[in-house]
Amino acid sequence: MRNLRSSAYAAAVLAVLAFCLPAFAGEEAQVNALLVLPTAEMAFDHKFQDFLAKNGAKLLKSYPPSVFEGFIPQDLDKELGELYGVLVFRERVDDWSSFAKYGEKAVFAVNTWNKRFVADPPAAPLPVSLSVLKGGRKGAAIDLNWNEVMKAVSYRLQISTGESFGFLNLETELARNTYRLYPAFWDDGVYYWRVSGVMTLNNGEIREGAFSAPASFAVSKKERPAAQPRPAAPVMPAAARFTGRPLSWGPAKARYYRLQLSNTKDFSAPLADVFTDTCTYKASELPIKNGKAYYMRVRGADTYGPGEWSDTSEITVEPKPARKRARR
Repeated sequence: MRNLRSSAYAAAVLAVLAFCLPAFAGEEAQVNALLVLPTAEMAFDHKFQDFLAKNGAKLLKSYPPSVFEGFIPQDLDKELGELYGVLVFRERVDDWSSFAKYGEKAVFAVNTWNKRFVADPPAAPLPVSLSVLKGGRKGAAIDLNWNEVMKAVSYRLQISTGESFGFLNLETELARNTYRLYPAFWDDGVYYWRVSGVMTLNNGEIREGAFSAPASFAVSKKERPAAQPRPAAPVMPAAARFTGRPLSWGPAKARYYRLQLSNTKDFSAPLADVFTDTCTYKASELPIKNGKAYYMRVRGADTYGPGEWSDTSEITVEPKPARKRARR
């Protein structure tokens, strides 16, 4: 008897999997409704499946056990409710609590569904942690971390000595939800930081969400000895092209480096402002486009503080050319 029940259940599972396959890119565009079925068994019901098929409706994505995304003709909403007790949502869902009883996947489904309404900017990131790393290869570093924002393609980070951010000590765009800086480049004191998520809509429009609540970190360094010179400015050519390799500079004798990229020679609004403890930086981690010209400058620092900026270099980045297959 137990084997019969297992076989019947397996057959039912295969039936519903065939009925609701994962949505492909073309089908994803058809989605126009979020559905909540009254029971987990409803999706296995042949009468329910036939009703959807005869009326041109499709369940395209499943969030077990009871929530689905699908294509549902507008005039079916009332009938689905009256005949089968199905709830159909076509607008943004504001009452998340009503989905919590259906499990974690149902809450995730609501989050995914709500992101379809592009009029709403991405939510503000939440600062997760601030880590002071003292055991690194070259000394202390500070890592700023925040949670990922759904559909954000990049993040905008701001650092200021004032909690109101009236004056910015640093502003940069980042591809990842973490940022490393070195206290050597900063004057002693307390700094505030905040971050926002940025997403690109299907029409190409850039939409930025709200900033996170300000968080803070402090900097305190030893005073530079009178006999200790500041690091020399790194050597930079007037122009450089990087093909299939990281941005690089030198020679220079410094523990840390600060790299700025800008669309203008005056660096009044840097496109990228990042730190590293090597003489290179991966182009893939910077908000730049292949083949476009940018202005770049670098300054070094020791444990006591920074040196002067290098000369400005006009750079372009190109991907590594694909290897041609040898003819046989």
